[in-house]
Amino acid sequence: MKSRYLIALAIAIPSTVAQAKKIPAEDLGPASKAVTDEIVDAVAEEMDRAMLHLAIPGAPKPYSISYKITEVDVNDVSASLGQTTSRRNRHFVNLEARVRVGNQQFDNGNFVVPDGAELDGTAAATLPLEATPRIARRAAWLVTDQAYKEALIQLRAKIEARRAGGGARPADVPAWTTEKPVVSDEPILVPQLESLDELEARAKKLSTVFRDQPGLRDSHVALTSYLERRWYLTTEKTSVTDTRRASGVVISVSGQAPDGQLLGNYFLRYGHTAKDLPNDKELEQESKRLAESIVALEKAPQLEKYSGPVLFEGEGAVGLIRFALAPHLGGTPVPEGLSPQETRVFGGALTDKVGLRVMSSNLSIIDDPTTRDAGKNALIGGYKIDDEGVAAQKVEVVSNGNLKTLLTSRTPSQKGQTSNGHARRPSDGQGGAYHGSATNLFVTAKGGVPRAALKQKLIAAARADGLKYGVLIRRLDDAAITGAPEFTRRELIQMIKTTDPLLPPPVVMAYKVYPNGKEELVRGIQPTEIPIRAWKDVIGVSKDVTVYNFLAATDSQLALRITGGTDDGFVPSGGVESSIVTPDLLLKEIDLTGTTGNLRPLPSVAKPVTASK
Repeated sequence: MKSRYLIALAIAIPSTVAQAKKIPAEDLGPASKAVTDEIVDAVAEEMDRAMLHLAIPGAPKPYSISYKITEVDVNDVSASLGQTTSRRNRHFVNLEARVRVGNQQFDNGNFVVPDGAELDGTAAATLPLEATPRIARRAAWLVTDQAYKEALIQLRAKIEARRAGGGARPADVPAWTTEKPVVSDEPILVPQLESLDELEARAKKLSTVFRDQPGLRDSHVALTSYLERRWYLTTEKTSVTDTRRASGVVISVSGQAPDGQLLGNYFLRYGHTAKDLPNDKELEQESKRLAESIVALEKAPQLEKYSGPVLFEGEGAVGLIRFALAPHLGGTPVPEGLSPQETRVFGGALTDKVGLRVMSSNLSIIDDPTTRDAGKNALIGGYKIDDEGVAAQKVEVVSNGNLKTLLTSRTPSQKGQTSNGHARRPSDGQGGAYHGSATNLFVTAKGGVPRAALKQKLIAAARADGLKYGVLIRRLDDAAITGAPEFTRRELIQMIKTTDPLLPPPVVMAYKVYPNGKEELVRGIQPTEIPIRAWKDVIGVSKDVTVYNFLAATDSQLALRITGGTDDGFVPSGGVESSIVTPDLLLKEIDLTGTTGNLRPLPSVAKPVTASK
């Protein structure tokens, strides 16, 4: 890369060798062949030219231009009952330009244009895998021009909205923070992708487990192996590259209760490579457990209304944090121009509570994107730089229940706030700003007890409330996986009208826990909205911790349910790489309701598998 980026103010990023030192050199794949130094230099030259000459008479010139070049290479395979249902490779390069006009105190950013939410000062184009510097520079010229014109429209609309009295921010809070440039041009080498043949053979083998499970409505096994290389260039002299690599497996099954309620369950795991995933024997055992769970759910009663203590165990605790806490840990302000309903969905309930107690005093939270592992478990949420080209930082979010800081991007919510390298969540249709979001989230607690003892705490808390039982939740739904594109138009309209987007996902696996310790499986459970204040009443935690990797979808659970999930039945490979490490959590009072949705008539004819026997 060109030496003009190597300036004294730049942050030095650790060498790739340190990150890959545990990986034998012979296992590492090559550097990118699609995006070369010459390609990046061509984009940089066009960036410099745009800063000098890009202007429209009477309109402000850009004060900041940035580019993100993304190369994605994905192998996906899906199989059902021993046969391949899908097999594909996706390999492409995307060039995105972001232009800011105005100045750092007031610019076009983080504003939703009325009836023009797509106008956000960004533009993108796909580059050929065999692009030349000339092709890359021409693409950069076109997307920069488009992004600049969008930014001007966005700025004008923002000025008019401010004049009309809508959404003014404190004058001493800037629109965009100044951050030190980051320079690191050394390619990050990662293990090669598992081949399509390898993935297909494994998916077909694992999916045969369900051949002798006539109680299932549907089943599939999917495997993915992907990498994402990124290059960032800015007029602030940042020039940096990063690579993210992951492999995943999802096993999904569905059934239908006698009353017509559709049932589903799933098993999902991600790691840096396939070596981090369970082996075939372990996955076969998980598959059998999933099949057994559907049969059990078909016979299980529905839960009536419940208000009382709830124990979130294992993946249930992960789901609680993922959907009811993590969205509020970001410090990016709500975009101006959102409707009241959209504002509520955005999250950010903690932006005005820094310095206050927001959780039980025994709980602490750290987010650390600089680490790749939690003990022997791989974490996929790590990265070197965030989506605004800022170096990743370890952040203490909550200490002994007190909110110390939030996860921030370059769009501050208060005076003096700067980015701590957590701009990860994109904001399509929400003003163009990246939002600060969790990556590798560690929840730690004092006073943890064994799981059996925590279950007794649940029983005691339920008894103290005069209840006949407590509730134990082990898994919440994830529409990115279980969303089924089989709803009729009438069903979709009904779903949109009746589903509250603020609610956590429905519960997949939950149990009544009686005073004698007996567990009774129940189905059809929908948690109500879980307020932030509920985190002050965590009355028990476990010594055991759960480590869970996932891709945080950028769409809402409702949108995923309507569209049939992500990636058409494949393992989700789109979203924000995320990890959560947490103990089990016993909350003093949570409201649960029975759900009567997701019903459809039973088939008039028996399943083909059943009929053939």
